[in-house]
Amino acid sequence: MSHPIRATVSHFELPAASSARAARFYRRVFGWRVERLAAGGNDYYTIRTDAPDQVPPGAHVGAIGGGLGAPAVIGAEQPLLVLHLHGCTLTECLLAISRAGGEIVEPPRQVGKMGFFARFRDPEGNLLGLWSDGG
Repeated sequence: MSHPIRATVSHFELPAASSARAARFYRRVFGWRVERLAAGGNDYYTIRTDAPDQVPPGAHVGAIGGGLGAPAVIGAEQPLLVLHLHGCTLTECLLAISRAGGEIVEPPRQVGKMGFFARFRDPEGNLLGLWSDGG
């Protein structure tokens, strides 16, 4: 009998035709620290999602970091990432996403008694999901 490999998501990358535009979007909507990586000469930004001033009391602090860059830099030929985000109400997040140039693809819908789900595309065309326990 084989056992499953234990793996934890430790990093994500978002393809972006305009890394600077994508960086502004994620800073504005989620308050992430998105900084251009000076080394290597590539158009690549690092993402920190665990900004201490953005973590509400009792929230999970072990956030995943990531990066964004031109599709050729990160090895992605097309927008393909679906990432589920926690930590904001869907109403707040979707309003901020719309104001920052994102597109709401799937409005909030209830998933049983577990919570609420919605999907959006960032200005680079990446598909992301939003999840909230309380709407």
